[in-house]
Order: sequence, then structure tokens, then C-alpha cells
Amino acid sequence: MAKTQPRKTSSRSAAAPGRTKSAHRTSTKAVEAAPIKKINSAPARSLDQSVQPRAGSKQARVIEMLMTHEGTTIGDIMKATDWQQHSVRGFFAGIIRKKLKLTLTSEAAQTGRIYKIIGNAASAASTGSKPGKAAA
Repeated sequence: MAKTQPRKTSSRSAAAPGRTKSAHRTSTKAVEAAPIKKINSAPARSLDQSVQPRAGSKQARVIEMLMTHEGTTIGDIMKATDWQQHSVRGFFAGIIRKKLKLTLTSEAAQTGRIYKIIGNAASAASTGSKPGKAAA
């Protein structure tokens, strides 16, 4: 009787080319290891510098309208800037109150609600100084 050799069974992974790490994966590791420099063209602004809108911008026009003694309505601002009502309200909350830290008041009137910037914050916005700090 002839000796038979054990039969070799081929598994799928051995028969088909195995899934190895792709070249893409190894190259991303090399890229991740390399330091990435961020290039920022804008100069860093210190926290004590006040934020000033560009002259003639919509933001500057709205601030001028709000600093008048009479104040202004949301409708007037909408006409002057072509913004929608929710955009004007968002500008009040985000830019006027939070970013510029100005005091915005509103009063009910027959023509509608009148919005104004009042107090030292109004003069600080026009002169470029911080509110509450006197010039030495």
C-alpha cells in the first residue's frame, strides 16, 4: 500500500491575495507624524483692543443708526441693510451685545419698538476706547 500524503487545504486568505495594510494607510501615518504649520495671515489681536467696524460697512451704518438720540426700529435697519428680521436680531445679540459689549435698550413706541445704544458704551464705540476707562 502506498503512503498518502496529508492533503493541504487552502484557505480563502491563502488562495486569494490577502488584505494587507494598504499603501494609503501607511502614508497617512507618515503624514500625521509630520508637523503641520498653520499659516495665519491676520495679525493676532490682544484682548484689550476694541473691535471696530470698517467705515462704511453695514455694521458701521447700523451702529450709527443705533447711536442716534432717537434710536431706530428693526424695520429701518432692515431697509438700510437688506437684512431679514432674524438677522437684525442676531446682530443685536451677537455683535452689539456680546462682541462689542455695548448696552442696547429698547422702548415700545407707536411706530414700533425703538432700539438705542446708550451710556458710556456709545461714546466708547465711536471713539474706539474701552467703556469705563477714562483717557489719561
